Amino acid sequence: MIAAVLLWGALPALSVHAETIVVPSASLRSYYDSNIYRRPKQLLAPGTQAEDFANMLGVNVALLHKTRDIEVGMKMGGIFQTYVENTNRNYIGATLNGHVGLDQWIDQYVRGAKLRIAENLRYTPEQPSFLQGVRDLPEDAGLTTGIQGFRANTLYNTTQVNGNYPVSRDLSVEGGYTFVLRRIGRVQGGTADLQGATVFFNTMAHTWFGGPRYQLTRNDSVAVLYRQTFITQSGSQGGRTFDTNLITLAGDYTKEFHEWSFTIQGGITFIEPAGRAFPSGTLTVNTQPERDTVVYLRLSRQGMPSYFLQGGATISNVASLGISRRIYERLILDGMVGFGYNEYFPNTDRKLQNITASSKLAYKLTRTITGEIFYIYQNVDVNASALQFQYSRSQAGFMLTVAWE
Repeated sequence: MIAAVLLWGALPALSVHAETIVVPSASLRSYYDSNIYRRPKQLLAPGTQAEDFANMLGVNVALLHKTRDIEVGMKMGGIFQTYVENTNRNYIGATLNGHVGLDQWIDQYVRGAKLRIAENLRYTPEQPSFLQGVRDLPEDAGLTTGIQGFRANTLYNTTQVNGNYPVSRDLSVEGGYTFVLRRIGRVQGGTADLQGATVFFNTMAHTWFGGPRYQLTRNDSVAVLYRQTFITQSGSQGGRTFDTNLITLAGDYTKEFHEWSFTIQGGITFIEPAGRAFPSGTLTVNTQPERDTVVYLRLSRQGMPSYFLQGGATISNVASLGISRRIYERLILDGMVGFGYNEYFPNTDRKLQNITASSKLAYKLTRTITGEIFYIYQNVDVNASALQFQYSRSQAGFMLTVAWE
């Protein structure tokens, strides 16, 4: 609610240069799910039916507001999902995504400075483990850790503030702050064979980073960055509170052109109170080899909060590759493959592994109506101190979306 008020408050009451676009939309999604509980049968209550057919109705309102000084984008929505067999698992979910671009406003006071605020919030029992889709990637990179937990009501929020302050023509100081909150309710599907283990951990994390960036050429830059994440956690059903601290020192090289961008970052991450360190880094490539094709590649090895089966820190190793191809004016094909390998810390022999592959074929039936068919496959392998299990999951179906532009 606070984030929504802040984003909406950025809209000026009156401006002769203002332009506002409001786009309401609705979608109907019908699909088959081979495992709605996201766990093997031996960890479900007796008589539970894991596979089911589902229908989802979604309603969204997108708003884009531009003035001479600011740009505000918001998308608010809600969904109502029903199941044919597991009717007691019907649920209502909500999302809020938004950003405020203040580059032009702050440029009036500090020439060349940049400032941006972003907000992503969702409430759902369907915890995402990978971002899906290529052309409209959300800013919520926290989902790409690959961790896939059981079905449970979850409130997930990320608020980001990023800025850049120019010191000279070629030298600037960049920095930012991110607040993450993940609160998880009761696990759904029974607790058979969980051996009394704490399944989820409520997590609150504060991350701040900063450092100098030097512009080598118009398209190339290097930076030295310091990043610190302070994590506070407790069991989702109660228990003691404990803290974890992650400190990263890294170098960054970025190359940007109109058609593609490339960023490589490498350094070392220290984890307290474990008193251990490991090499970390990321590689991100976004390219548009031709007008109708978009490709992205992301590789990362980072220290992240662990919220499933074991609290504290995890070494998150993630690889994801996505491609979007406009076959012709009305037909688009999307595909994504993601691999996540999370090592619990300091016992790195315990792991969470997730392989996700998705494909989508979307056809624009009319100017306002789009139809699509999709398929998503997951294979999850968990080897933790509290529990070991493995399962596969498939989803397949179709969706219709109407956007009144």
